[in-house]
Amino acid sequence: MRRSWWLLTIDLALVAVVALGVTGFASSDKAVTLRVDGSSQQVHTFGGTVADLLAEHDVVVTDRDLVVPSLETPLADGDAVTVRVARQLKVLVDGEPRQIWTTALTVDEAVADLSDLSVLGGRAESAEVSVSRSQRLPLTGYELAVQLPDQVTLFHDGNRTVLVTAAPTVAAALREAGVQIRPRDHLNVALSSELRAGMTVRIVRVDVGTSQRFLRLSPDVVRRPDASMFEGQEKVLRGGDFGRAVATYRVTRHDGAIVKQRLIDRRVVESPASRVVLYGTKERPYSAPSTGADGLNWAALAQCESGGNPRAVNPAGYYGLYQFALSTWYSVGGTGNPIDASADEQTHRAQVLYSRSGASPWPVCGPLLFS
Repeated sequence: MRRSWWLLTIDLALVAVVALGVTGFASSDKAVTLRVDGSSQQVHTFGGTVADLLAEHDVVVTDRDLVVPSLETPLADGDAVTVRVARQLKVLVDGEPRQIWTTALTVDEAVADLSDLSVLGGRAESAEVSVSRSQRLPLTGYELAVQLPDQVTLFHDGNRTVLVTAAPTVAAALREAGVQIRPRDHLNVALSSELRAGMTVRIVRVDVGTSQRFLRLSPDVVRRPDASMFEGQEKVLRGGDFGRAVATYRVTRHDGAIVKQRLIDRRVVESPASRVVLYGTKERPYSAPSTGADGLNWAALAQCESGGNPRAVNPAGYYGLYQFALSTWYSVGGTGNPIDASADEQTHRAQVLYSRSGASPWPVCGPLLFS
């Protein structure tokens, strides 16, 4: 039976509509790679934008999270969408607490983020991290410590060493540099001191030991009286010899230079021989120089003044053969008391007085000089 033309037209229209619907359905379905925190999967979506894709797969993001490409980007078949969820990172940088949000997946990436944020001053590669750099960061957040490298100068053993290190303390930096510290060594800073950029560490090597030295021992001088020689005369009976001793010192050196030494032992190896000197005790005879008054009668004057007694003393203050006042005695070169001088010296001093003043010092007995 032949169908009417208008029924045929309807059938054809229906076929076109069905074909168009199938084509439209096929064109809205897209195959996309979705990566969330490093996990990747192939998904199909009818969404037109990245935001639609994430909504279809219940991926919730915030302003801190990383979405590439952006949420408003239209999707096409074969696209890839990456999502990284932000984590809270608490980090101690050289002991100073910091808190940031990062989309890094590992500690290494987080340290790189810190460097990019100028927290580490571009020193991420050489920074010392408290945990493995490959450690994955959990979504719940993480805590770590970062020690930045510092440049310090070491002076030791006559050397100057510039060290770039992330060591936290002076002791750790010295270990890294291979510089050993002995118990007696001196440092300008404590080993436990926190290392700081630009720090200078000076190490003084302290050595304590003993040192021996030979000493020359001078001989003693023994003086013995000798009545056969006049006063003022001396004679060496035995010359004497030097001895030797060994002295032991406790010596402290700073970088090789002696700063302190203390005698701890002294031992005589060879005793010195004493030097023996004889000295005269015999009184010398008095020899008076000529005064030009030798021809006068001094015996008569002495007999008149003191009865010829060289030890005569007048309570009025006159002494000796010629009854000198002390002031007069001193004026003619005498010393001490006239009574302690010999008779010859007293006569000589009286002659000196006469040559200066004549017989007037002896107003009563003076004329006897000419008898």
